[in-house]
Amino acid sequence: MFLLNAIGSRGAIEEAVNLLDQIGGFGAVSWHELERRQYRLEAYCDEQSVAQNGIGALALGCPDLDANYAPLEDSDWIKMSLDGLPPVKAGSFRIVGDHDRRTSRTGKIEIIIDAGEAFGTGHHGTTLGCLLGLERLKRRNARPRKVLDVGTGSAVLAIAAAKLGAKVIATEIDPRAEAVARENMKLNQISKNIISYVANGVRRPNIRKKCGYDLVFANILMKPLIKLSRDLSECVGKGGFIILSGLLTTQEPAIRRAYAQKGLVLVNRFRHDVWSTLTYQKPR
Repeated sequence: MFLLNAIGSRGAIEEAVNLLDQIGGFGAVSWHELERRQYRLEAYCDEQSVAQNGIGALALGCPDLDANYAPLEDSDWIKMSLDGLPPVKAGSFRIVGDHDRRTSRTGKIEIIIDAGEAFGTGHHGTTLGCLLGLERLKRRNARPRKVLDVGTGSAVLAIAAAKLGAKVIATEIDPRAEAVARENMKLNQISKNIISYVANGVRRPNIRKKCGYDLVFANILMKPLIKLSRDLSECVGKGGFIILSGLLTTQEPAIRRAYAQKGLVLVNRFRHDVWSTLTYQKPR
């Protein structure tokens, strides 16, 4: 695995994120403020050629950035980073690592996520936004009974929905991530309520035949969200909801155009740092 780093102004970093998204091949891209007016981008990929292409694109498109890449040691770097993270609270949900679970009752719906090789711990603004979207439905007494989670990652969202009583289908394009998701389902003793598949999109027959979902999660990236807009809108039932995330606030207009064209109505927007989460409803 390789880590691409870039440091520069916020505008240059935002442009870099869009460039890397266009190139593809980066499994995780995030950025944060180092100091006033100075930001750092981190992007992970499996192939050195992808990292080299990324550096080349940034050199042409964002020449003011200080960018480089380096190989990562063959170790569980995600686990090491998650071990030091505190629990996350999102409404009535509390996400903890297996190393930090409580034995006493907290009054929260506890989701245990082992610090392993997958993304989606609730610490990221996109996962947090999706959980708060689910929390909003819960408070409106619109608890979903049948849920589809596209790009489940570590299965946080699938587990949260299952713990509210839903039957969930979870999909993941990466077989390694899907295996981690299944382990987290077992850890939460909720496996019987979730079926997981390795799948790209929602065209798999076992997913399509159960269309009419009360809720569809899609916490992925802008381009796949646009590409899947028709499929996702067809999968959700009348009166049902789609919660979209994995997009920067600057990418909202493109997403809103795509889903408005499918007849969906935007009912909620949550922003955290530079990330947006959009909740749509399908008219009855």
